[in-house]
Amino acid sequence: MRENRGLAAAIAITSLAFLVTLPFTIPSTIWLVIFVYAIVKAIGSAPEQADPAALLIAIVAVVTFFTLAISVAVSLLGRAMTPKRRKRRS
Repeated sequence: MRENRGLAAAIAITSLAFLVTLPFTIPSTIWLVIFVYAIVKAIGSAPEQADPAALLIAIVAVVTFFTLAISVAVSLLGRAMTPKRRKRRS
């Protein structure tokens, strides 16, 4: 059972690194999305105010993206740890 020890450590290190960077990447990404939204809004329809629903959806999309990213990364790395099923010999 020790053959997956290195892979388990890799998964732990990857997860830890991703979780440590989340407090920096999520606000930075949200700022970038709002900045691009403001530029597009200024070019397209300057007199109108920003749509709060669009900003809320953008923030939810950013957080959802990063949550799915860590889930997919752990799933793909963890798939290598599960042993393959062998056919039973009758």
